[in-house]
This record gives sequence, structure tokens and C-alpha cells, in this order.
Amino acid sequence: MVNPNNPSQGSEEVNPSAPDSLSPSPGENESHGAIASSTASATSIAQNFQIDVYALENVGEGRIRLRLGVTNNSGASFHLYSGLGVPENPRIASGITLLDPNNRKRYLNYEQSNGSCFCSPTSGNIASGETLEMWIIYPSPPDDVESMTITNPLTPPLLDVPISQSSETVENTGLAEPRIIDLVTITDDLEDQTGRTESGDEVSIILSSDVLFETNSAELSPDAQEILEQVAIEVDDASSTVVNIDGHADNTGSESVNLPLSEDRAKSVETVLSELVDREDVTFEVKGYGSKDPIASNDTEEGRERNRRVSITFEK
Repeated sequence: MVNPNNPSQGSEEVNPSAPDSLSPSPGENESHGAIASSTASATSIAQNFQIDVYALENVGEGRIRLRLGVTNNSGASFHLYSGLGVPENPRIASGITLLDPNNRKRYLNYEQSNGSCFCSPTSGNIASGETLEMWIIYPSPPDDVESMTITNPLTPPLLDVPISQSSETVENTGLAEPRIIDLVTITDDLEDQTGRTESGDEVSIILSSDVLFETNSAELSPDAQEILEQVAIEVDDASSTVVNIDGHADNTGSESVNLPLSEDRAKSVETVLSELVDREDVTFEVKGYGSKDPIASNDTEEGRERNRRVSITFEK
């Protein structure tokens, strides 16, 4: 086994219960230039806080290692403490994650069997002009993924960081299961007030009621036909046999009006969409929620406009 913090040492057993013992040796990365860098947008020293990525590398056993340095370019000492962590684990870099945008996956750091991060510690002061070097172990992405995006709580994302192959291997038999979660993508089209939320398995298309219908009406507008034609194409291309169509309203007026109106609008969308979808194995489930499930504040006109919507949800 090779100690991930000091590859020059040769074989050395990694103690899964003591990640602090695996801290990088001083000067380990001096011969390696940064392959990606980002400066802070949310620290007390502003852009004087810098993150440099030295390597994102496969280290065998289905694991990938991120090696990076955190530099304090200000004239004063900077207390990192929980800056790169998460509330339940503030003193480690578990707030740094890897994104695979093409497959819509987010990779979280490996945890050891005792619940600790398989990474080096991050708490403490960074003196003026000094760099804190650290490493974190993650599950490896599929072989065809050549680069990943690195996110952290303090700086903008580092995009398209290439994955290299290390000559080292990092072994640890005391690890929990890999943590890979679906990456939810939200996009909006401000022109026609449509949006979409995507996870690994599901897509939800959000259509503005102000575009689809006249005020207090469940009759579809002329513009709705073209929009629903595009939705039908997506449904035909998907694998799902069930499509959920849900109507929603803002909190203006009484629920005795909002609830049936939201359901009638969902039914109108279902009527047209069922004619446009070519697949015969698709079943539509329609429901109206009135104003009880807002996605924005009803205190502003913009928020109320977003809440007046019909959502169409199905598996990819």
C-alpha cells in the first residue's frame, strides 16, 4: 500500500481511523504547477484567498484523488476552520465535491468506516503568504469521463479539470460505500417563462400558466400548441410510461377557485399532450394543487407569476 500523502515512501499501511496522519508532506507539490485555480468570492480576505488544483488523478481500486493547495495571499493570518467543510463536519474538506455534468452526477468524498472523511484536515490558521496543501479521496467516475468540475463553498467552480493516471495506488479496506448522487439541473427560459428540473432519472418541465392560458381561464392559448409539441417530443423520446401533469396557482383569490382552476388547466394540457404524443403506452396522471405548493414567494408579482404553472414530470 502507498501512503497517499507521500508517494516517495513506498509501501506503508494506511490507518483508516486516523486520517490526520495522512497529511501531505511539506513541499510535496513544489514540483507540480497548478492545473486549475480559483480565487474566493466569499471570505474575509476576498480574492486574496486562492485554491490551486495540483492533480485530479486515478489511484486505483476505483478511487480518484484530488490534490490541492489553499493559499492566503493577504497580509494577515486567515482562519480557515469550516470554510471547506459542511456543518456536520466543519474541520475537513467534505464541502468540496466533484461534478460529472455529462452524466449529471455529483461525487462526494469517501468516508471511512468510523464516519470520518478519507482526506486531510483543513482547520487552523493559514499565515500570510502560506499555502495549506491537502488531498481528498473520491469514487472514480466511469472510464470515459476525462474531466470533472470541482465545486467548493468559497470560490467559483473549477471547470473541466482533467483526470490523470497516477503511478501510485491508494488502498484502504475500511471505507464506507461510495457516495454518488444525482445532479439536479435547473434551467429557465425567461422569454416564455418555462423551466425544467433534471435529475439522473427524471425530468420535470415547468410551463408558465400566464403563457398557456388567459387570466382565470383553462383554455389553452395559441402559443401553447408549439410549446406542448416540444414537450411531446421529449415524452416520445423518454422511457417512462407514466407522465404526471400537475396544475398550480398563486395565493391570489380563494382556494375554492384556485384548486379547480389548477386542475382544469392540467386537464387541458393533458388533452392536447395526449394527442401529440405518438407512443401508445403512455398514461397521464393529472392533479390540481391550487396554491399549496409554491416554488417562489407569493409576496412579489414575480414570485406569484412563477407559482402559476403546470408541471409535466416523467422518467427519462
